[in-house]
Amino acid sequence: MATKPMLVAIFVSLLLSFATCQELRSRSERRRSIRAEECRFSSRRSQPTERLLSEGGVMEFWDELEEQFRCAGVAAVRTVIQPRSLLLPNYQSSPGLVYIVQGEGLMGISFPGCPETYSAMSPRRESEWWRREEHLEREVEGHIVRDMHQKVHRFRQGDLIAIPAGAAHWCYNDRDQEVISICVHDLNNQANQLDQSLRTFFLAGGAPLTALTGQTRRMMGQENLRNIMSAFDPELMAEAFGVSTETMQKMQVQDGRGFIVRAETMRMLRPEGEEEEEYEIIEGEEEIYRRRRGYDYEGAEAYRRRRMEGGEEAYWRRRGIRRGGCNDNALEETASNGLEEAICAMKVRHNMNTRREADVYTRHGGRLNIVNENKLPLLRFLGMSAEKGHLFPNAIYAPHWEMNSHSIVYCTRGEARVQVVGSRGQLVMDEMVREGDMFIIPQYFASAGRAGRDGFEFVSFKTTSLPMKSSLAGYTSVLRSFPLEVVMNSYLISRTEAHEMKQVRAQQQQTYLLSPMNNHYQYFVNHLLSEKNTMIALLDQDHSE
Repeated sequence: MATKPMLVAIFVSLLLSFATCQELRSRSERRRSIRAEECRFSSRRSQPTERLLSEGGVMEFWDELEEQFRCAGVAAVRTVIQPRSLLLPNYQSSPGLVYIVQGEGLMGISFPGCPETYSAMSPRRESEWWRREEHLEREVEGHIVRDMHQKVHRFRQGDLIAIPAGAAHWCYNDRDQEVISICVHDLNNQANQLDQSLRTFFLAGGAPLTALTGQTRRMMGQENLRNIMSAFDPELMAEAFGVSTETMQKMQVQDGRGFIVRAETMRMLRPEGEEEEEYEIIEGEEEIYRRRRGYDYEGAEAYRRRRMEGGEEAYWRRRGIRRGGCNDNALEETASNGLEEAICAMKVRHNMNTRREADVYTRHGGRLNIVNENKLPLLRFLGMSAEKGHLFPNAIYAPHWEMNSHSIVYCTRGEARVQVVGSRGQLVMDEMVREGDMFIIPQYFASAGRAGRDGFEFVSFKTTSLPMKSSLAGYTSVLRSFPLEVVMNSYLISRTEAHEMKQVRAQQQQTYLLSPMNNHYQYFVNHLLSEKNTMIALLDQDHSE
């Protein structure tokens, strides 16, 4: 008798599973069909259309409903943080890449499940650093309380910072110069199971509706901008945090300062000398940079000697990490849980302005710095990457197409003429782009550009962690892979002209970034080609005879 109800239950569960799969499949197909319709657009340079004002800065948003942004499934934000100001903790529904256009400061990213590795619990006071940081100690009910938190990162101009979806983060400008950053979010990422809209959840702060300008203000009606903490019942939250109701009510007050607030006297635990070893300073400028920052060489060297006291193994034992075999006893004795080694210790940033790390370099053309999952492994989980380009005056970015990603391009300096061609051979973009402009090059659309008289710099965000591109011109041109006869018959040109198309730039061994061909250089190239063509003609004549 018990078999029949069991069979019915199994049948119902299978039916529900099938219906769920069909619904997910139909949603995916609808999403793909919508995106296919939205990709019928013309690329164009764009500026932010909405601004969110705060007492310590401003956040500027590009219009998500603009066709090129809807097609690529991305959203872009430009943030300006004034000196001694704090961008309050927040998280987004989709992963994002942040490029620091200007300035330097401190930031933290909270990874769930990771330990607070920054702690002031050490009893050692020999270092001058501890004497400077004694303000972190507080005496509460007769007990000494010291701060503990996750890692604090120092960023500077040119850094690319990876922020996973749902990871709470904050940013503080502790310098005298404004911090300007560009952030691009991939709304189509599988981590975002909501709609294709940028959703930012602030943990603190709030702003009146008058602080917002643009279309979003009209859509929100009379509602003010609030953080997620303010909506909960104060008694429930007080019990959850183990604090008084009065304290929680203070935290939920909307003071109207916005989401970037002034914080003049903000200090926190940081590594000694405020310098992190993975920074790569531009060649020839490292010592100047460190001395300008007041870096204490002797103090840092003493710290390193103390750290390695007793040898490397003793250092790791003091940290509670046992190196070597991976047996049960080792796992019990170690402080590591696997997560902190795989995720918690991952780098979250990489500087893109380092000349020595250029992936593509042309003497009179410029350089490209590419940051993908090989340079920054965290990008593998985000499904994003970036490219920083520096074009010399009048240099050419060779015609090419992206094989597995969209490109969201932000201009950081100078100007350039950019052309984009669609699948039907139509010119979808032909404009001069300048500093502050943003435009999108869809996947497979061919594009090319020429820098202006003062050069051109840009950062390009990709929607894949390992981007691939194919070039039409240069040393790696696809035309070079074709037989000469194929090129001749495809374009109805002579053998000599086809040979020129395949070999002129190839002989210069330039790829992607092409140097300008001035009159003198052009004369030299033409002279070489003339001699080569004469030799080819003689060989053809001898062959025919």
